Amino acid sequence: MKEYGTQFIRNVALVGHGGSGKTSLVEAFLFDTGAISRMGKVGEGTTVSDFDDEERRRQISVSTAVIPVEYQDHKLNFLDIPGFTDFAGEVKAGLRW
Repeated sequence: MKEYGTQFIRNVALVGHGGSGKTSLVEAFLFDTGAISRMGKVGEGTTVSDFDDEERRRQISVSTAVIPVEYQDHKLNFLDIPGFTDFAGEVKAGLRW
């Protein structure tokens, strides 16, 4: 990945209820920009942002994942934040980032 000046970097937190499609949206961004050649599925445990064994087993995001995407000479850092109330600390930490 090339270096970007601060004017070309954006941090985007994806916040929503569990099961609302945040992880799938990140997969779609990665696929549409050519970063991955095949979209993963949460139910199959093949998504980029759910890489932990516990996340694959539960089929939910347990921790915040930062996924960099290059698009139109900008670097977009998507924060895939867990949507379940059990992980409220991750939400607070992700929004402070």
